Amino acid sequence: MAVITEDSIQKTGESPVSKKKKSSWITSLRFRWFSQISFFILTIYVGWSFYLFVRYCESGGVTAFVARPPGVEAFLPIGAFMGLKYFLGTGAVDPLHPAGFIIFASILVTSFLFQRGFCSWICPVGTMSEWAWRFGDWVKSKCGRGVSYWLEKFPVKLTCGLSMITTPIVALMLLNMITFASFKSPGMKFIFPLMIAAIIIPFVLPRKIWPVRVEDAIARAWKYTLLAFFTVNIVIKMSAAQIGMIFEKAPYMKVADIKMMHFFLNLSMLAIIILSVIFVFSIFNKNYWCRYFCPYGALIGVLGWASPTRIVRNKKTCVDCSKCTVACPVHIEVEKKNIVYDVECLGCYDCVDSCPVSGALDMKLLGFGKKIHYAVYAGLVVGLFVVFMNTARFTGYWHNNVSVQEYTELVQDLDNPRFKHQQGKFEIEE
Repeated sequence: MAVITEDSIQKTGESPVSKKKKSSWITSLRFRWFSQISFFILTIYVGWSFYLFVRYCESGGVTAFVARPPGVEAFLPIGAFMGLKYFLGTGAVDPLHPAGFIIFASILVTSFLFQRGFCSWICPVGTMSEWAWRFGDWVKSKCGRGVSYWLEKFPVKLTCGLSMITTPIVALMLLNMITFASFKSPGMKFIFPLMIAAIIIPFVLPRKIWPVRVEDAIARAWKYTLLAFFTVNIVIKMSAAQIGMIFEKAPYMKVADIKMMHFFLNLSMLAIIILSVIFVFSIFNKNYWCRYFCPYGALIGVLGWASPTRIVRNKKTCVDCSKCTVACPVHIEVEKKNIVYDVECLGCYDCVDSCPVSGALDMKLLGFGKKIHYAVYAGLVVGLFVVFMNTARFTGYWHNNVSVQEYTELVQDLDNPRFKHQQGKFEIEE
């Protein structure tokens, strides 16, 4: 029985496997870049418009008026979680940040149908992360093998060690066994040696005892820990009535987006250091933030596991060249799977684009076996997202109920303690 190899495909024209034709300069990657850049520009436009709106309110109407863009609410993820619980409990939409809830809901539905397509085709954070690691790949290609190895693995090892500290701490907090006040206890000094040991372990244990997949899994536990923390404290512990009261009577909620903007415009030194470390690590480790920290990514990855759209490998025509595995930005061993059931799959088509054999690897609709072209997939992901936005606009669930005059009055007193919150506790006004 003849063995089909990639060489046989390239050398003969009569192979039972046909070489994939490159008929156009347009590939799934370039098509995806167009989508990413479009949404990235839109994000910048929304952010700049919101800045001008806030400046108008802070000036008391002296500067040129720019309408508040509701899309800025996409950067209030905790508020979106609260809006989800409020909707599930009452059937009503958050009146203060309706666009935030609509965007969040659209991401959830899109992910359920099309995996994590939002992450790779729309999300501006995912876009920056991808641009960073592609630049990092170029940098590592100029370095020696040992240097390249440590540039890539150091972020994972450190994150793994820190995850072994934070994951049990958050678990104990969710079980009400400790609180934030517990960290001020004198007994905490006995925990510090264990924390130091946890950070050192990934760097010293040999691979036979500590394989890469274990290290990566422990590091990824961090984002699921964050997801569990928000889910338990908001979706489970908070009642819809309680959230409704916060929406109605907590002054902070009305200016949450403005407070968020001021946070990024006036970063503390600690915040600058943390964001800088995350950015540098994102250069040398693919999708560092998305893979290890993003609770949104964790949630939509879980939902996406039920998606009927899947990367499917035809083992009869596969030539085992490993190009798909090498191309995968989230380290899935695509070549070893018949159907890619993995919560990390981004639906980015990089593996499909890298496959040299026509029909050996495709995105398909399970149950029908229909191949889904990347342009169709992009149209479905982006199209559904846009449909949600425009439906909200036409039905009155896009703009909030806070007037420009009220915003102008609120920002004049933004330093007032009533606009602050402590560990999720808001001041309520009667």
